[in-house]
Amino acid sequence: MPNGAPPVDTSDAAARRASARGDAVPGGSAMADNAPPDGDAVAGDAVTRGRAQRIVAELAERLNRQDQTVVTATTGVDTAKSPSTGTPQPPVSGPTLAAGHSGVALLYGELSHAAPALRITAHAHLATALSTLGSQPGVGLYDGATSLAFAARVTRHRPQDYATILNQLDERITAGLRTILDAESARLDAGHAGVAMRTYDTISGVTGIGRYLLLRGDGDPEALTESLSYLVRLVRPVRAHGFDVPGWWVPTGPSLQPDIRFPRGHLNLGAAHGICGPLALLSLAHESGVRVPGQSEAIHVMVEHVLSLRLDGGRWPRVVGFDDFVAGSPGTDSEARLTAAGWCYGTPGVARALYLAGRALDQPEWRDTATQSLTGTLLSLTPHQVGNGSLCHGWAGLLQIAWRMADDSADAGLARLLPGLARRLIDAYDPGLPYGFSHDRPALMTGQPVPPHRPGFLEGAAGIALALHTYATGRNPSSPWDAALMLD
Repeated sequence: MPNGAPPVDTSDAAARRASARGDAVPGGSAMADNAPPDGDAVAGDAVTRGRAQRIVAELAERLNRQDQTVVTATTGVDTAKSPSTGTPQPPVSGPTLAAGHSGVALLYGELSHAAPALRITAHAHLATALSTLGSQPGVGLYDGATSLAFAARVTRHRPQDYATILNQLDERITAGLRTILDAESARLDAGHAGVAMRTYDTISGVTGIGRYLLLRGDGDPEALTESLSYLVRLVRPVRAHGFDVPGWWVPTGPSLQPDIRFPRGHLNLGAAHGICGPLALLSLAHESGVRVPGQSEAIHVMVEHVLSLRLDGGRWPRVVGFDDFVAGSPGTDSEARLTAAGWCYGTPGVARALYLAGRALDQPEWRDTATQSLTGTLLSLTPHQVGNGSLCHGWAGLLQIAWRMADDSADAGLARLLPGLARRLIDAYDPGLPYGFSHDRPALMTGQPVPPHRPGFLEGAAGIALALHTYATGRNPSSPWDAALMLD
């Protein structure tokens, strides 16, 4: 995290933020120094935790209001209208884990372990998600049936909770999964190289579905082992453009559109859309005792690829172009050098997957490399590397990853960075906004505007509140909500 203080902001928004954080006077240094803490560190950390907890409580209250006031963003985009159609939509809509009721249910499910009355709120969001599920296509973790099933499994307090609906959803999920696996088996048997990211990744593909099945435990064991076997097979080399490349080579660019930067496709390292999702799942399954032939070897091969693509300075690129990969120079492409710092893409997400592999196969050097890379990245962050406050590509994701890594590794240097990460979110909180936080980059890669005020899990207030809650309580989550991020 960078040293120094931001310009003093004397606006009304700054006053609101200061009041919500418990500051007597707005302005001054709102950023944490990288230096080791002084003698007041313990007291200061306690104050930061208290502020974080107050923000969590306020966000939980706001998200529970069904009559949330509609405001217009500074971009002129109505937060309650679809940016593509302009049609009205409620603040939280649909069943998805990313932005819908299933994702918001995760927040109340976690909070209900200390405040049991909030189980009613979690249940209400699950019920609404079910009512809007219908025949929505897709069985990925972040959309459709798997979203709701994951949320129901995470929010339940007893094994019998939601048993009937989970069994029904499992049938739908496994049917969709086997359609994907059958198509992939036919493709691989025919020797056709090139996989679509959404086929295998965490967000939409086999990896995310597999994480749900592993968490479910008492679901369809064959569906899980078939998923793991597919990911093991995906590691095997394939022939493309006259070269041997890993089976997870994607023949398009990362945006799924024709891209002159990637005329022959790319290899994706991200936790959301790249190989680090499968690496994390195979490692977590191995650690849980769910193993298939070739699993340990596949983990080793994945780690070898990840380590070979590490850039000077200990960071990882978001993606590596085909030509750079076969030339053995992952850092020459301009896109590769644009390292990100988030969960979805960048060193933090890669580091966590590498750590999980080291934990599963008892490889201390992998764990050490992961911890050192994450610490170095957090110490040298620049503002443009972090998109916003969200879990996906923002400060909340960094906070949750750092928390898990610090807890696992007992690394004191990494633990000292946690208060500063939390303060990034605390300083960004504005009670004058509908959900306390705003997207700094309210546009898709296509330039299409999107609402900057978001209540959801992956890119919105619910996810930010969950990460702040972990930090504020000083312990790992009571519910396995961050399994959706492949963090544990």
